[in-house]
Amino acid sequence: MEFGLFLQGHVPNARVAQNPDYEHVSFMNDVALAKEADASGFKYVWVSEHHFLDEYSHLSASETFLAYLAGQTERIHLGSAIWNISPPVNHPVRVAERVAMMDHLSQGRFEFGMGRGAGSHEVTGFMISGNDATKPMFEEVVREFPKMWRQTDYSFDGE
Repeated sequence: MEFGLFLQGHVPNARVAQNPDYEHVSFMNDVALAKEADASGFKYVWVSEHHFLDEYSHLSASETFLAYLAGQTERIHLGSAIWNISPPVNHPVRVAERVAMMDHLSQGRFEFGMGRGAGSHEVTGFMISGNDATKPMFEEVVREFPKMWRQTDYSFDGE
């Protein structure tokens, strides 16, 4: 059996009201959890990417958090759960570059999870009309990732 840990960067407003530095405290608590999971033999730590949320998740730059974890851990696999690959949110070529870099920094421990996002409330800030609009984007982009990593020259324009 394999065990994993899922981190979201939860920052309750009540805690922030008591301690304006609580967002940092929360991130460091999550780092400590990941380090403990690594030391305890857990196989995975998964980190979400969310935008424009209050309390639920403050990990809008999850790849930065995962890169930090790569340097703080030794064995545990580091996963994106999920990385929004809709071009207005994260350009697919930049995602492919970041994924490759993350795999290098983690010495092969990176697990790439991609998706469309949690809902319209997270994509409208990127000038996307709603979550339904991300489906054709996702379907187009998901087929491109193998090409990005295998071809010497690659470009992506999208529809």
